[in-house]
Amino acid sequence: MKLLSSGFYGNSPIYLQNLLLSFHEYANSRKRYGMGYYRFLQQLSIMDEGDRLAEQEFQDREVQAIIRHAVQHSPFYRELYKNKASDIQSADGLTQLPIIEETLFAERIEEIHTETQRKKEAFSSGSAPTGFPPLQLTNLDVQRQTAAIDYFKKQNGVINLEMKRATFYSGDFVPHAQTEGAFWRDIYYLNQRIYSAHHCMEPFLESVIRNLNEFRPDFIDGLPSAILALSRFINDQCIILTFQTAAVFVETEILSDSERLEIESAFGCIVRRWSMKSERSPFLFECAAGNLHFNMRTGVLEFGEKGEVLLTRFHTHGTPLIRLKIKDRLLPVHCPCPCGSAHPVVRKPTEPESEYLQSKSRGKVTSLYLATVREKFRQLAPAMQFVQNSLDEIIIWIDGEGTLLLETEQQIRQEMISIFGADMRFTVSRRHVETADSGRYPGLVINNLQKHICQSDCGMN
Repeated sequence: MKLLSSGFYGNSPIYLQNLLLSFHEYANSRKRYGMGYYRFLQQLSIMDEGDRLAEQEFQDREVQAIIRHAVQHSPFYRELYKNKASDIQSADGLTQLPIIEETLFAERIEEIHTETQRKKEAFSSGSAPTGFPPLQLTNLDVQRQTAAIDYFKKQNGVINLEMKRATFYSGDFVPHAQTEGAFWRDIYYLNQRIYSAHHCMEPFLESVIRNLNEFRPDFIDGLPSAILALSRFINDQCIILTFQTAAVFVETEILSDSERLEIESAFGCIVRRWSMKSERSPFLFECAAGNLHFNMRTGVLEFGEKGEVLLTRFHTHGTPLIRLKIKDRLLPVHCPCPCGSAHPVVRKPTEPESEYLQSKSRGKVTSLYLATVREKFRQLAPAMQFVQNSLDEIIIWIDGEGTLLLETEQQIRQEMISIFGADMRFTVSRRHVETADSGRYPGLVINNLQKHICQSDCGMN
């Protein structure tokens, strides 16, 4: 969005900037929301995300299609694969093909572009790792990518284009020198108001919040740091918003418990993570259980032992991307997710593993859930600590002296059963609970199983 390179835009009144911005985005929006978008969105809506066999069959068909297209239209892949392509009938068969390094991909990208795409104006993805050229995508590529993202939002109660959207964006649509007035602009065609992330700081936050109350968005998305700064200001100043959003979507792979609670407290709704930093990155989305999934309808991930990832992307027909060794590092989680989705659960190798306990049947349960238990019983138990020494049992220490009421003990056990399952024992006892000096939930969780439990176990993260 390079509108400010035009002096006319920068010197225009805000109402005219809104019109210019809307017209500027109209052409891109027509490409992004064409019939391919609506057809794929409809196709996704009738698919069963919990049907592993059906999801795998869809993925296998897409693998065959992208390889066939690459060999037919890309000189690079035609030379690289020769007679191997016809042997690939499934995602598992990709291992028969050579791995492509990022540097080679960048050097040969002109040959990787399909011949049909080079003959016409391409839709540049506009996003790529530093030092690498962006992919050239067909209109259908972009539409199907957009549909996949919007379907994820639809699963969380949001219908893009039909509902009012507030987006925190780091683009240059508001002059950096502007110190008063509107730090937001409207894109009328998309039913969207974009807020300048550069102005999500003091002394502009009050103005931004006041405008949010006037706009009353149905959902919020965009830059996590901007949304988090706004949330902290709302909570610190005890500001009551006059609107209710369905969800807040943050574009990040890692969100700490404290950051999530900060946003949820400010906006009073669910927070969902998703990530697709560029077309060279996998599409990751967070489920209702809080785990991060790779969307297998958009591609294939192959994992190395130390987090190395090979990515095949389906919606890259303009610049086919097959078995590219990318810089993202992810590890697979080898067990079913409580949400029921067949899409594989992944985690970052650097993701902290200390703040969770283990359920026999449901996998990891992070401190976010245990903090909820503590808050529920804070009146009866000023401090609590959850200790796990074996997979079968969790000990709940209650701070204080004397005998705990049997009714309270049963209520705590029932709450733990609802989270961990009925196939575990829960022992509730009194003692002095040691607390740490830092962290949002000091001394809440002690997990003595981590040396014995596979680091890739999944659960209610």
